[in-house]
This record gives sequence, structure tokens and C-alpha cells, in this order.
Amino acid sequence: MNKNIFFKSLGPFQSSEIIDNIILKKSIQIFDIKTLALAQKTDLTFLDSINYINEAKTTKASFCLTTDNLKTYLPKSCEPII
Repeated sequence: MNKNIFFKSLGPFQSSEIIDNIILKKSIQIFDIKTLALAQKTDLTFLDSINYINEAKTTKASFCLTTDNLKTYLPKSCEPII
């Protein structure tokens, strides 16, 4: 079995419970989910590995799904969602 360090199976959860627990500092319309390198201001991205730190530092995404340990590699313009 391949253990994924980014996604831990802790559910099930109600979707409203998950969304209610996310506090965002800004609100914009999100149009797509893209890789760190391809994401633009209106996209959501993800950072799940230290292997993508260089892409993380230069991403243009407004939001990034990531871990508490990896959030430090995101630019100030990209809000981490832990």
C-alpha cells in the first residue's frame, strides 16, 4: 500500500463541516484547479511534496491546499489552506 503523506483518511465528514472550518483572509472567484506552475490568480493549486518547492515559490495562484510544514514555501500572494 502506497501511503500518501499529504492526504490522511480521517473522514467521513460532512462537506459543510469542512468548509465551515476554513477561514480565508480573502475572497475571490476560483475558476480552476491547476499545478503550481500553471496556476493563475483565479486558480486553486496544491503543494504536497518538498520536490515542488521551486514551483511553489513562484506560483501565481491565490490559494494552495498544502500542509502546515510546506506553507512557508508559498509567496505572500498565495493563501495556504491547511
